[in-house]
Amino acid sequence: MQRPGNFRCFGYLVRGIKFGMLRSLEIALGFLTVFKVRVEPPPDSTEITGSAWTFPVVGAILGLLLAAGHAVAVMCFPASVTAVLVVVAWVFLTGGLHLDGWADCWDALAASVPLKDRYEILKDSRVGTFGVVAVLSLLAVKTTAIAAGEFSAVMLFLAPAIGRGVMLIAASGAVHRGDGMGALFLSALNKPMLRWVTGITVVLALLGGWKGLVALGAAYLGSLWFRRLAESRIGVINGDVLGGMCELSEAIVLLVACASP
Repeated sequence: MQRPGNFRCFGYLVRGIKFGMLRSLEIALGFLTVFKVRVEPPPDSTEITGSAWTFPVVGAILGLLLAAGHAVAVMCFPASVTAVLVVVAWVFLTGGLHLDGWADCWDALAASVPLKDRYEILKDSRVGTFGVVAVLSLLAVKTTAIAAGEFSAVMLFLAPAIGRGVMLIAASGAVHRGDGMGALFLSALNKPMLRWVTGITVVLALLGGWKGLVALGAAYLGSLWFRRLAESRIGVINGDVLGGMCELSEAIVLLVACASP
């Protein structure tokens, strides 16, 4: 006969695991979005990077908000206006975190300068002509895809989730430089965490049926291409490149969503 004390210990263990999972989600939510999530005690860099396994879940939360906003807006406005409002809300909810990385990447990737100079451009916070064009092009693709007549709200929900999951999956094993957050996340991306990220991302993609899986595969290939391009043109992967991979993945998911069957 098992003693009651053993059941209490098991209960404490389960509650501890739940608390840890919730804390990781809160940390990631505060890091990836504009939501001011108060986490006590404040997390250190190890905890922040350790929360990366919840990134697809944070993306799903963003996706739910965007899909709900789309459902409300489409009842009041034309499809084109609704699409603009959704994309604006998308940028606002994320604080433009990954969009900024996308812009910085293209300033560096498109520059006709030696490799070492491209890395310096990448670290420069100022946005140049290539960065502006890249941002405008990306926002145009997202907006027109959402405005498409046959667009699926389920795929809008999936885009942020797949983007944040694929960003980490495709970056696994990449060479990084420095001690920025991008380098810390890549260092913390071990096999158990990668399995969690992959599993959550695939399960979420299944909600979109065959299109969800196609979008996941296409987003992964697109992110992998962007990683290889950055490695060849810049030499390393940093936080800006990770952000660019996320933005590209989101756009690919939306393109798959509005593509003809």
